[in-house]
Amino acid sequence: MMQKKTQSTKMDGQKHALRLGIDVGSTTVKTIVMKIPEQEVLFTRYERHHAEQGKTVQRLLREVAEAFPEEIFRVAICGSGGKPVAERIGAYYIQEVVANAAAVRALYPQTRTAIELGGQDAKIIFFISMHIDGSLSFCSNGR
Repeated sequence: MMQKKTQSTKMDGQKHALRLGIDVGSTTVKTIVMKIPEQEVLFTRYERHHAEQGKTVQRLLREVAEAFPEEIFRVAICGSGGKPVAERIGAYYIQEVVANAAAVRALYPQTRTAIELGGQDAKIIFFISMHIDGSLSFCSNGR
């Protein structure tokens, strides 16, 4: 189900690029269009791909292009099926755990642990700060 708030990104007569995020997961494809720096969500879509990741991404890209026909996008892709899609369309790829960690750290800096449940796996991220005194040393055997 498409949600759309606005199409306008013109400020002082100048066009500004929107951000398009695509998560190509093991069972679904998610898209989001955001206006930066306002962090305003303009469009979201969540769709099961039924093992047809490429076709689903193409369909969602067409939908975004139709919803924002005059816009310029900066695109980033993540997810277990995202790398080949990013390579094919020349988009930036970021590994999904790295993307999740960056988002959690930026939006919720007090977080110590984040758990992400995916279509076929779960990931846990621990955010820790360590101060290691120069007199201490650590190695893989614990000594």
